Amino acid sequence: MPLNRALQILTPLCLMTGLSACASTPALEKTSANFGDAVAHNLAAQRVEPTKAQKENTFIPPNRARQKAAREAYEKGEVPDPLQSVTTDNN
Repeated sequence: MPLNRALQILTPLCLMTGLSACASTPALEKTSANFGDAVAHNLAAQRVEPTKAQKENTFIPPNRARQKAAREAYEKGEVPDPLQSVTTDNN
């Protein structure tokens, strides 16, 4: 009989927990007028606007010799593996 008693207790608890997951979150439904301003501020702080001279001078001449060498190395299968990037000290 202990199993039957445990089911009598656990079944309503599981149902109540499941129904509570369907409840809405009022804090997210009502946003303030400033909602998202922190993200916009962080984006603006990290953005660097180009100067007028930088905007006018966007032509970067191609290096045909490097392009040809890279293409030939690729076709021959001689492309070197990329260098490993490490962000933390693994000592």
